[in-house]
Amino acid sequence: HIATCGATTDGMLAALMGCLNSFGVQVAVLGNRFRIPALLLCVSGYSLAAQSSVSVIPQTVRQFEPRDALTARATQAEKSGQTSQAWLLRSRLANGDFQEGDRIVVMLEGSTLVSDTMHVRTGKVLQFPRMGEVSLLGVLRSELTDTLREHLAKYLKTPIVRATPLLPIAVLGNVLTPGYHYIAADVVLRDVIMKAGGPTPSADLNKAVIRRAGRVIWNAESVSVALTDGLSIDALHLRSGDELFVPEQRRVQLSTLTTIVSAVVAVSLAVVQLTR
Repeated sequence: HIATCGATTDGMLAALMGCLNSFGVQVAVLGNRFRIPALLLCVSGYSLAAQSSVSVIPQTVRQFEPRDALTARATQAEKSGQTSQAWLLRSRLANGDFQEGDRIVVMLEGSTLVSDTMHVRTGKVLQFPRMGEVSLLGVLRSELTDTLREHLAKYLKTPIVRATPLLPIAVLGNVLTPGYHYIAADVVLRDVIMKAGGPTPSADLNKAVIRRAGRVIWNAESVSVALTDGLSIDALHLRSGDELFVPEQRRVQLSTLTTIVSAVVAVSLAVVQLTR
């Protein structure tokens, strides 16, 4: 596991390298950056032992639709007869956004021994080492960070938390690397296709659909709008296991076309003979 940090001056970098080398830690220098295996990073008085790449917590906060906005949209969809969209919204509101097997990238400042990528376990819970578990039953993506912060506050003083939900989406059909891909919930649909290697030359994006348990929840027209308008996974109310299927363009084989033309000509000639 590797952590990457920037050095502001050569002197600071040299001093830190000397300190780490004195403890037997091997440091590799790449330009004005350095990499330290199994780095124990001290932040705000706590140590953070990372199991993957660790960096300064970004200031950008991902915006997902809050519960009141989803409730208003569900009510509007019901009034306008949009039964499919209303069902998707009510399902989110009742069950939450998280499924067993989802992954959540958790970044903490001022915590101890928390892995950067966590898995939603049986019962829709996240298990924190030495800090218990937190239930995600009924929790929306917009509520995730606050839910984690409230739980961690039982063990840490004013924890600073950033959480990025990842969900497995099946991208099937005419893409270069079909299969399940873990994708952040704020990624737009067209980037989901690119995550699967992009469409093949024979792909028909105008006919792509999104399915859940075999049921089409977004038809080809809706998917085309989502691709054009840059709608995200969250805006489409997708969850783990949903399928984006990209079909192949329908092509008429030359032999089939020849057979059809020959049949039409033969029928025409027969009609002409009969009318004489």
